[in-house]
Order: sequence, then structure tokens, then C-alpha cells
Amino acid sequence: MSDAALRGKVIPLAFHVDYWDRLGWRDPFSAPDWTRRQQFYVRALSLNSAYTPQMVVNGARQFVGTNAQALDAAMAEQSRQAPFGTVRVSMTRGDALKVSINAKVTAAAPTDVVLALYENGISTKVMAGENSGRTIDNDAIVRRLLRVSTGSVDTTVAIPIDKAWNPAHLGVAVFLQDRKTLAIRGAAVASSEPPALRH
Repeated sequence: MSDAALRGKVIPLAFHVDYWDRLGWRDPFSAPDWTRRQQFYVRALSLNSAYTPQMVVNGARQFVGTNAQALDAAMAEQSRQAPFGTVRVSMTRGDALKVSINAKVTAAAPTDVVLALYENGISTKVMAGENSGRTIDNDAIVRRLLRVSTGSVDTTVAIPIDKAWNPAHLGVAVFLQDRKTLAIRGAAVASSEPPALRH
């Protein structure tokens, strides 16, 4: 990221699609829900088809995920857009994650308050495909995605902790998303370890 003013203000989230699992190695973080979410962006952004690696910034700009120049340009552009409202979030860990959310939506269009639970710091060894034999370090892996409300909300959400997750590496991001266009304007994060942004 070349714009120092944006450091610490970007919330990366990784949605692992499942359509490459047929190559002989199943991505342990892939899910059909994330493939469907990518298809929503295909339609919303008028793309010919889905592809990987793809990066989508604020639900409004997309490009090949390895294009650092496009990433910098998209983040700079999106940082100048007016937010749909304000978001505050905090979390505590016990037998479950308790996530307190206060969102005030000011946008005229129907706006969803969405919670993404993510996990950092997992290494996986790829057993097949073009990355066969490589070990990949994963951050910001989305584990759950919940629509908390449409419009303003002040609530606490309890999320059971799966035994496969490392509680110390979990975090939550809450964002405001236009239900029709899928554009995102406004977000907040609470985590034990802020996810790294690598490119």
C-alpha cells in the first residue's frame, strides 16, 4: 500500500471460493456461500464471469488481486466516498464471542449491517493444483457472514466458537452495504490481531 494515510484504515477480508476444489486438493476455508457471494458481484459489477484471484474494494471496484497499482488507486478513490452512516463494534470472548454493534445508517437506500467473523494466522500446505507443494500463510479468512439488520441497530450478537478455530486469532468486522449495488461505505473492526494486508 503506497498511500501512508490509509495504513491501518483498510479492513481486508478473504472469501475462499470452492470451485477450485475439484483439482484434487480442497481448500479448507472454501465454501459455496463465498462462491455465491462472488457471483453477486459478477452481476452487480457487470462482469462476464467470476475469476481468481479477484479483489473487490468497497464492493465498487474490482481487479486482478495481484495488481498492486489498481489496489492503491481503488483504495484512494473509495476513501473519498461519503459513508452510509457510522459503525462501532466491540467484542468479548468466553464460551462464545459476544459482539456489540452500534450502527447508525443515514443512507436513503436500503442498507444492510453485515458482520464478518474472520480468523488470522493459519498456514496450509497446498497438495494439488498450480500451487502444489507450497505453504500459504492465511489471514483475514472469513468464517461466518451474518446480516445483522437492515438499517440502524444497537444490539449484541453471540457467535458460538467452533472447536476448529483459534479464539486468540479471531476478529469481527461490521460494515454497511447497499443491498442493491453491494457498495460498502462505512465499517469498523474489533480483533485480537489486526489482519495483515499483503501484496
